[in-house]
Amino acid sequence: MTRLLEAKTALITGAASGIGAATARLFAREGARLLLTDCNAAAGEALADALRGAGGDAVFQAADVADEHQVAALLETARHRFGRLDCAFNNAGVNGRAALLEDMDLAEWQRTLAVNLSGVFLCLKHELRLMQTQGHGAIVNNASGGGLIAVPQMAAYCASKHGVLGLTKTAAQENARRGIRVNAVLPGSTDTPMLRAAMGGSADAERMILASVPGGRLGRPEEVAEAVAWLCSDRASYVSGESLLVDMATVAR
Repeated sequence: MTRLLEAKTALITGAASGIGAATARLFAREGARLLLTDCNAAAGEALADALRGAGGDAVFQAADVADEHQVAALLETARHRFGRLDCAFNNAGVNGRAALLEDMDLAEWQRTLAVNLSGVFLCLKHELRLMQTQGHGAIVNNASGGGLIAVPQMAAYCASKHGVLGLTKTAAQENARRGIRVNAVLPGSTDTPMLRAAMGGSADAERMILASVPGGRLGRPEEVAEAVAWLCSDRASYVSGESLLVDMATVAR
């Protein structure tokens, strides 16, 4: 059988670890040519090297998605290296510091929204411009179950992820006649370095999180990657504006 993303070109942000890295590995196995980006240049370069060593086609370019000049430069690299961009996974994000609203620092609020929401906006803006010249494309934004429900002490994170869903739906409607599909994945509690850092090694924190998951376990980054790959593939050709939960029924209540 033909691989799911055979000969497609894809951009993955936040690719150096967690869900982004798992998606990069899966995309490579499924035949995609990859442009990877992250703020962590050492880890990103190492991943691209490993993918090339396994026979894949991957290049890494460091970028902060909250900086429009760096985002525009990424899309120029995609244009010059591949000649087009078939798929994009706007995955880069941060948790932000846990705090009650009244105790939240404005700078912390602004940084969380700059990466999680403005970063997705900037990537969409420049990805869509390139895809519109082609007349096709598939974009997946990484939101969260926190884009549908409240998470106490995570106001900035929840606000940003709710915003990502609004961006996704708007972009999907605006581009439906242009051959471009835009969807979102909403991971639940997934075993990533970002979640582990948020738990701070606390067994109590992990037990509390696991108690909220009906399946009784953390998700694996690879499980989210499978959903992203399908949404980017031609097998999801009539799916756009969708928010796909990958959370073992956590918010289905």
